[in-house]
Amino acid sequence: MGAESPEIDETGSSGKQSESFGSAVQNMTSPDIIGASVADFFEKPRRGSFLVTNVASDGLTAVAVTNPNRRFQIMDDELAAAKGESSRRQREFHSRSNALDTLKDLDLSGKTFAITGTTSGIGIETARALALKGAHVIMFNRNIVETEKLKKRIEEEKPDAKIDFISCDLNSLQSAKAAADEYLAKHWPLHGLILNAGVFAPTVKTTFDNFESHFGVNHLAHFVLVKELLPALRQSAPSRIVFVSSVSSSHTGLKAEMPRSEKVKKLSPENATEGFYKLYAYSKMCNVLTAFKIHRDEFVSHGISTYAVHPGTMIGTDIARGFGFLSKFWNVMTKPFTKTLAQGAATSVYCAAHPDVAEVSGKFWESCWDDEKSLDADIARDIGLQDELWDHSEVLIDEWRKTQKPVSTIGNEEGLPNGDAFSDENA
Repeated sequence: MGAESPEIDETGSSGKQSESFGSAVQNMTSPDIIGASVADFFEKPRRGSFLVTNVASDGLTAVAVTNPNRRFQIMDDELAAAKGESSRRQREFHSRSNALDTLKDLDLSGKTFAITGTTSGIGIETARALALKGAHVIMFNRNIVETEKLKKRIEEEKPDAKIDFISCDLNSLQSAKAAADEYLAKHWPLHGLILNAGVFAPTVKTTFDNFESHFGVNHLAHFVLVKELLPALRQSAPSRIVFVSSVSSSHTGLKAEMPRSEKVKKLSPENATEGFYKLYAYSKMCNVLTAFKIHRDEFVSHGISTYAVHPGTMIGTDIARGFGFLSKFWNVMTKPFTKTLAQGAATSVYCAAHPDVAEVSGKFWESCWDDEKSLDADIARDIGLQDELWDHSEVLIDEWRKTQKPVSTIGNEEGLPNGDAFSDENA
């Protein structure tokens, strides 16, 4: 038997948990972002010092002290317009838009979307918005009870909603592979794949397959899903893949001058020897690098668009449930500064389905815009690093495959971990 599964947030790996919170819990400080007290929430920002920034997302939020030399996305995106910034593509949605806003006047009948992690938080709102607009939604979840609850809730709003469920525990590569196989066996089209689930600071440090949890769940299991589902995406083209990443990806501490082999080693740790915030940041950079690699390989040749998104500042998800009361306390204290879950789902939904951005592939998005102010371009745009991470991930998958035997997601075959048995998640 493998290790007990860490807790997966089935609403989104969604965006960055603030370093301020990590510092408060584990004294994890950073030269770029340091925790501010609750009293700072009500202080007038000083130029180049205090700034309410969009640097946190689901579960926990904070006002941060920022290094004025770093670029952060301010939550009031309308400031861009005030500064006279313009683009050939006119901006229609922003940080206050919700998921259904981005789909107004759209009919998604005949479109099929698969989403990982839809049993709470932004995953719920992502699935709900797409289903209410007529799309066929397939939910990849491990929590059957919560999945059924969501399905019934959506059907109460739209009785003819098309919703299906495939069992998928991202703590297990075998489960991820079996889920993809089941999808392909259904011969469903696939117009959009939204990789939304994830973990942050899980209580269990390794996956069922003994990979470090952030890397194993947030990157490697989704890597398996993407590779296995590429045939369906190609056949359904034009199609899209949305990676729910985070502005945390810009806080890896990796330097452009480091050898690529050293960067890959950092991004794919064998053990949880570094702080949880750093491990999370590594996994989110893996998402961005993978998205950009797929864009290079698939956009022109097969018509698959890719998007790496930061959902923004929000509350109410379970990604940091391991912190218990402290997590809930921060949710309450920071509510005035956060996005709603529906607003947090807006960028994922917009990138997955809106016709205006069908050709805007290979970009980093937040608040329904692709100015990439929060992207660490020196790392993320390194084509050689994109390729080396991809190759390394394939090597890890090949090594894992040699130890496995074929299974199905149906039933409880020997060798396939049961999501409830290996999870602390409440049913």
